[in-house]
Amino acid sequence: MNEHHGPSTWLQKLPFLPHEDGYVHVNGALVVFAIITVLAILANRALKKRAEQQLVPDEKVSLINIMDAAIDGLRNMVVGTIGETGEKYFPFIATLFLFIFFSNFLGLLPFSAAPTASVSTTFALGIAAFVYYNVQGVREHGVVGYLKHFLMGLGPAGILIAVLEIVSQVVRPLSLGIRLYVNMFVDHTVVMSFQNLFAWLLPVPLLLFGVVVCTIQAFVFAVLTAVYVQMATEHEHEEGHHAH
Repeated sequence: MNEHHGPSTWLQKLPFLPHEDGYVHVNGALVVFAIITVLAILANRALKKRAEQQLVPDEKVSLINIMDAAIDGLRNMVVGTIGETGEKYFPFIATLFLFIFFSNFLGLLPFSAAPTASVSTTFALGIAAFVYYNVQGVREHGVVGYLKHFLMGLGPAGILIAVLEIVSQVVRPLSLGIRLYVNMFVDHTVVMSFQNLFAWLLPVPLLLFGVVVCTIQAFVFAVLTAVYVQMATEHEHEEGHHAH
């Protein structure tokens, strides 16, 4: 399922990287890492420059303004979902969003391929989110407290619920990975098919639609990760149980 079946892409012709079909998603991921690194350096320099100017916003559209608006919106989503403690989980969730967004967008470029159109990439992202929110749950409650967390404050009576919840936990990385993979695979397949048939005449509206889909799918993945973090770290059930 990881083999690249599409036409030859420039991702297979990059120096010092594998040229085999099965490594297209790996090469794409490395390109995305490079893009994010460059943008981070540029954004860091722009922020330092703005700080020296006493944080006066640019009057015209600029890279820093666009990134500032995007990151601020994402931060508001994370804090709104998790609560004020969401600030400490924001860096990881924002990293997932940026990587998925640029990976999705990479697939819209001519003769390119999206790393997220490979199950290897999407499952890896799902597993990363799974490990992260469970680790945060253990850090917040302790090992025993986190296991009790699955009982929903019902004590021994909640064992059946705990078993169902554990099964749900195991399925989550698969559902995250499959959802992202299917959406990106279908979206990029449709866009590339029309591009091959009609060159650049018809694909332009489809490419614009593809940009919207890429953004939404990255946002959905980030939202679901934030929800899972909130569920793993919340204290509501414990507090309600003690109150009774």
